[in-house]
Amino acid sequence: MRATPPHAVAAPRVSRWSALRAWAGRVLARSRRSKWRLATIALGLTAALVWGIPYARAWQHYRAARAEVERCHTAQAIRHLRLCRETWPRDPEVMLLAARSARRAGVYGDTERLLAMYQQERGRDAAVTLEQLLLDAECRQDRVVEQCWKHVEEGRPEAPLLLEALTRGYLRQYRLGMARRCLDRWQQVQPDSPQMFYLEGLFHLDYAHAVSAAVTSYGRAVELDADHEEARLGLAVALLTSREFAKAAEHFERLRQAQPENARVRVGLAECRDSLGDTAEAVRLVDEVLAVQPELPAALSLRGRLAFKTDQVAEAETWLREALRRNPMDHTACYTLVLCLEKTNQADAARKQREQLQQMENDSARFNEVVTKEIAQRPGDPLLHCELGRLLLRAGQREQGVRWLQSALQIDPNCAPARQALADLARQR
Repeated sequence: MRATPPHAVAAPRVSRWSALRAWAGRVLARSRRSKWRLATIALGLTAALVWGIPYARAWQHYRAARAEVERCHTAQAIRHLRLCRETWPRDPEVMLLAARSARRAGVYGDTERLLAMYQQERGRDAAVTLEQLLLDAECRQDRVVEQCWKHVEEGRPEAPLLLEALTRGYLRQYRLGMARRCLDRWQQVQPDSPQMFYLEGLFHLDYAHAVSAAVTSYGRAVELDADHEEARLGLAVALLTSREFAKAAEHFERLRQAQPENARVRVGLAECRDSLGDTAEAVRLVDEVLAVQPELPAALSLRGRLAFKTDQVAEAETWLREALRRNPMDHTACYTLVLCLEKTNQADAARKQREQLQQMENDSARFNEVVTKEIAQRPGDPLLHCELGRLLLRAGQREQGVRWLQSALQIDPNCAPARQALADLARQR
């Protein structure tokens, strides 16, 4: 038997099982550390992904909005920009696109505000200078008209944008001859521009009251660009006006798929359905609109006419009176209300309503005469501006009426009829 060396410690006896268990413990410990490391990385990636998703979506909507603005697709651009601005409310590029879209939609207050916000971020650079010029061409034309036409004659790249803005500005002033001149020049510059044909359709339908020509212009715009929703809506309305109900319904139905919340589209489709013999569907559609927008004049008017058609005379009278309260120039609602009153033997009320109907027709005829003939012959006549203002006020178009009365006073600060009309308006408030 060998003796143990002095000061030496005997090595413990380790079984194979103990060694295996020790090895497993070391592996498990390393594994746990790796798992924590992987879990931390995964958590970080998840957080980055969650944080980044809104920005990725905003970027997608920004790119889509920019493309839609370039194609003059105002409705689509606004939808994308609304979502984009939820993430980037003060991004300069987004604000600039939103300003152009708001101007094209006629929301000039928003345009002014967005351009001011842009300048706070970027200053007055070339981009905002152009947008301000386009806004002035529509709203303050006298200040910039010479500059705009100079740029057009020089053949600058922004000439089509300037001609578009000038057209809108002249239409706002009912200077139809100058608007026509802009459209003709624009067609020379861009003979296949869907936006040009869209505005030409607007010119024919809303200002010259040439429905057949409007159908042609709007139709050409849609032919060139099937995704131009404003042009398709104009075409649908023009077809409805010309009583081509089946064709109009096709366009309204397509628009309803793209713009499910657009009440004007639903009311137009309801009118088509009624004219095509499906009154029940028309009632359903217009009731859906009124459930969301109970004060919409067009929906109130159509609901009243549908009620009268189905012998619900008392209900029809209620709908129609409310429609006329909100839109005093609704000729169809006024005429149908006369029929309601006569059917219920309200002779005096029917007579008064007929007098209002006659006044409406007289005002409409006079208004058309002024804007299609006289304003071009006497654009600086303050009395003519004042008369337009009074006619617009009687039609319930307060903002435009006031603008024309103020225009009369800018031409002649001593224009007594304009001063009196504004004073009367102030007392009514």
